[in-house]
Amino acid sequence: MRSSAIFVAIAATAVSAQGTVPTYKSSLNMTIDPNTVAQQQRAVWCQGQTNTCQVLCDNNTDQNDCNQAQLTFDCTCASNNSAPGLQYYTQTLPTFICQQLFSSCIQSNAGNADGQDECKSKIQKLCATQNPPTIAEISKQAEASTAAATTASTSSAGHASTTSAEQSASSSASSTSSKGAAAATMAPAGAGVFAMAAAGLAAYAL
Repeated sequence: MRSSAIFVAIAATAVSAQGTVPTYKSSLNMTIDPNTVAQQQRAVWCQGQTNTCQVLCDNNTDQNDCNQAQLTFDCTCASNNSAPGLQYYTQTLPTFICQQLFSSCIQSNAGNADGQDECKSKIQKLCATQNPPTIAEISKQAEASTAAATTASTSSAGHASTTSAEQSASSSASSTSSKGAAAATMAPAGAGVFAMAAAGLAAYAL
């Protein structure tokens, strides 16, 4: 009887231990023991990581390397000196590690539905499912962005030109309403000064 009670206690402890799944903020803070992954698999992971980093940085990286022995990486785009959103794409080291942790979690919780639910809610939901864009897709997005910026700039210039024309028309109408102010408004400042000086000389001669 006592042995049965001990067995039940041990089983309950095992289930409790299996059901304990770490809580992660994102796949970026997930780690894994490199020794649990075959060396050849690590090589494939690192190849995918460096390729995706290169693509996400539009072939312009400041840092792009992957350490197979430690399963760590560096990826920084030269354009803005920051890392791209690797956690949102497949074929990246964070996603490979996330998928491996989820698989191991499911296996360790075999026969434990609650534990496997935790694996899904705490790990799987953080694993990226979106494929990284291709070079062609990135180039197309860049062209679209440039075209939009050009259109906005042209529209702004057109608005400024229209406003300037309206202001000129308004100034012209104002100047023609007063003959005495017409020359001073339409002529350059130097010519206005010269006209005033000439008027002074004429008055002196009289």
